[in-house]
Amino acid sequence: MRLTSVFVPSVVLAAALVICGCSTEKEEQKEQVEMTEQVDMTETTAGVALAEAKAQTQETALEVAKVIPQPLVASVVQNPKGSILTSSDGTHHWAGHLDIVFTGPVDAEPYFETGVDHWGGRDGWTAERDQMPDGSPQLVITGPGGSVYLLSMALDRRSAHLSTMSPSADIEPGEVRGPSY
Repeated sequence: MRLTSVFVPSVVLAAALVICGCSTEKEEQKEQVEMTEQVDMTETTAGVALAEAKAQTQETALEVAKVIPQPLVASVVQNPKGSILTSSDGTHHWAGHLDIVFTGPVDAEPYFETGVDHWGGRDGWTAERDQMPDGSPQLVITGPGGSVYLLSMALDRRSAHLSTMSPSADIEPGEVRGPSY
């Protein structure tokens, strides 16, 4: 079950990225940088440095995770590394994820609806409730600069997985090293 809860959302994010013309940048960029300052996600994101895009995406992911009320959450684990993606228009995105483990089975549908109202009501954001191919609910949030947040439930309703893609980011030559950033 755990593999399905992590694998299926990752496959959906990868498919969405292929559809929008994005591909992994492992072969093209090979240097790693540390996170620096964060940027308000409501600001225009043109010209945002990669470290800034990553930092704001990770911060926003933690906010999105709060769609599930804290008393129902046993843990939130955010992976510090992700992958660099390149869109067909040459823009770059950082893709990451986090996992939420619940204190027991959770019916997330009402919380996902609240998430649609909360995130969809923000300027420059859209949010909708969707369904994974396996029938489990999913919350799809898009934000400024092409950022995407996909929150999906595990079939056993004991955890959720959040796949993220940062707003467009500028990468300097030689800035990224290795397959994970």
